[in-house]
Amino acid sequence: MELFLSSDLNSQFLTLLVHYTRLVSTGRVKLVVLSNQALKLNEEGIIKIPSIPSLVTEEAQILTNVFSIAQYLTNISFTEKILIGTDNQTLGQVLQVFEAQRKIQGEDLIEAFLKHLESRVFFVTNHVTLADLFLYIHTYDIVSTWNDEQKAGKYVHFFRWFKQVQALPQISEINKTLGRVDVKPASPFVDTQSIGKQKKQK
Repeated sequence: MELFLSSDLNSQFLTLLVHYTRLVSTGRVKLVVLSNQALKLNEEGIIKIPSIPSLVTEEAQILTNVFSIAQYLTNISFTEKILIGTDNQTLGQVLQVFEAQRKIQGEDLIEAFLKHLESRVFFVTNHVTLADLFLYIHTYDIVSTWNDEQKAGKYVHFFRWFKQVQALPQISEINKTLGRVDVKPASPFVDTQSIGKQKKQK
C-alpha cells in the first residue's frame, strides 16, 4: 500500500501517523514523497494522482481526504479505538480539530483552542488521539518560533500541551528520524509574575 505525500502539513501529519502506528517499520505502508518536479507533472496531468496526500489501499481504493486516510491507517494498525475513540462524542471532538484546521490556520488555530487546553493534558481524552497528533503538526512551525514570554505567558497552557505531546517517547523518536528539532521549554528564569501583571493590565 502506497501513501503519496508532498511536504505540506497534512502530508507531515500522515508521515508522523504511519511512523507512530509502526506501519512503515512493519512494511505495511510505503511512503512516496513526490518531488517538486513530480508535483508539477501531476498538476499538468502528465502523472495522474488525484490529490496529495492520497493513499492507495490494499483493496485498490484511493483515499484522498486526510481524515479518511488517518482513519483507515488507524484501523489497519489496530489503533483506532485509542487514536479515534469508541464513542461518537470522542469522534466528534477529534473531528472538531480537523474541521477547524480547514477553516483557520496558524496563530488563529492556536487561539481557537487556548481555552480548551487550559485544563487538559491531551485534547480529547487522558491519552493521545489523532486530534493531538494533527494539531501538533499543524502548530509546530509557529510554536517553534515562540520566545520564553510567549511560552510562559499567554500560551502557557497550549505550550504545556505541546510539550506533553512532543515528550511522548514515540513522538520524540519520530522527530529525530524525520529531522524535526524538539521545541525547547521556556527558560526557568522567565519572570512569570511580571507576565501575569502585563496580562491583567491589557
